[in-house]
Amino acid sequence: MISKSKLQKSIKEIFSIYQKRNFTLSFTLESINEIFEIGNEVFMRNNPEEMEKLAKRPRNKAPDIFDDEPFSFERTFEIYSKLSDDYSEVSPELIERIFEVNSQLAWRSYRDRYNEYILNIYKQYPSDEYLNYLATVVLVDKKEYNEALSCVNKALALNPSCAVYTHLKARCLVQLGEFEAARTYLYQSLFLLELMQDNPPHQGPNKELYPSYPVDFFTSIDQIRSDLRQLDRMDSMFKYQLLPLID
Repeated sequence: MISKSKLQKSIKEIFSIYQKRNFTLSFTLESINEIFEIGNEVFMRNNPEEMEKLAKRPRNKAPDIFDDEPFSFERTFEIYSKLSDDYSEVSPELIERIFEVNSQLAWRSYRDRYNEYILNIYKQYPSDEYLNYLATVVLVDKKEYNEALSCVNKALALNPSCAVYTHLKARCLVQLGEFEAARTYLYQSLFLLELMQDNPPHQGPNKELYPSYPVDFFTSIDQIRSDLRQLDRMDSMFKYQLLPLID
């Protein structure tokens, strides 16, 4: 992970090199590609340890966020469209914003490829706890709660002491209107964390299929308590506002 101070130093260096290579500082589509090219040079030179880690990272069948290609016309045009109203000249501030926007777009592109990959493979491995967990996270994000519940049940059958799984199951049950069952699983999550008996998601034998940058679900005692309070409010609204209208 590159520190903020190193990042700021690199951005100043990129701007200095850009000034020397160009007669004008006008912000154009072409300037974005040149900033990326200079950025690659500078980051590789200033962060050899990080570059070595990236080069040695294990390769597998899953999408990799570092396979992103920022030099496409579509990416360049999208960055330019987002920033051109606020900037007319290349500056250190603009260079930082270009890298920020590119990171956001790269993550969005990765999530699209990642989601498609997980949804294409998880049914082929019904006994793989970890793939069922990853599929649950994707399916909850896509609001496909019945299928998410099916996946998290498979993961729970293999690892019943996982607070992440019980919390995820509770959230699926809430969305499906099963409030009392959801409450039971929220308390089970709380029990596992408070008594330090939690067993986190476990990777199995199919490591060549697992993404290097999984989209995880993070639970905590505070988050579970927040979900319980929200469930109490939903119960109260149903009993005292909706039920009298139905009766």
